[in-house]
Amino acid sequence: MYRRKLGKSKVNNIHRFVSPKNGSTVLTESTLEFHSCYSLEYDREVKSFESQPEGFEYIDGNKVRRYTPDHLVRMASGQEPYIEVKPLRIAKRKDFLDRFYCQRDEARRLGRDLWLWTEELIRKQPYLGNLQILHKYRNNDPITAEHRHVLDRVSSFGNHGVSIQELALSSGMGITQLLPLTYDLIARNQLDAELHSSPLTKESLVQIRS
Repeated sequence: MYRRKLGKSKVNNIHRFVSPKNGSTVLTESTLEFHSCYSLEYDREVKSFESQPEGFEYIDGNKVRRYTPDHLVRMASGQEPYIEVKPLRIAKRKDFLDRFYCQRDEARRLGRDLWLWTEELIRKQPYLGNLQILHKYRNNDPITAEHRHVLDRVSSFGNHGVSIQELALSSGMGITQLLPLTYDLIARNQLDAELHSSPLTKESLVQIRS
């Protein structure tokens, strides 16, 4: 087993994803890997994740090769799969798939699965765009009185949900004041909103996370 160390490179542009979930900055080697961090950060089934974890050797034909996954993910279920991130044009190639299957077999022998993620999953819209909005407004400071006021107002609507626009009217806050607070609460998993089917707007419905 061995571990790569990311740093300055003439070939790769290092991207830095600030992760409140991990309490650290995650370094990635490509924009696609950087975008994959959004799903990992806001998937409630993911407890933590790391980039460029400890790698391993595997057999490819008659050769021993080294491999480092793009991510190691620690799930709430106890699973700890690896993730390989690749553009679809590369992931379809036979030479890549032959290597990937050998890597996956060795990962499974070591007790972990190896998942293949392409841009079809990582950049699916409007989900990625919504997560990018939430991440922009994610605040690491403690919950404030204003946050609690918003949560109280949402609770008063029960399980039916309330639009952000209606919430602004009922809370006595302007929409420009309420939006950052609401997005921050969604990012903190304090509020629920539909993120997969429609873009986040002031018409989006929110409710207390069940």
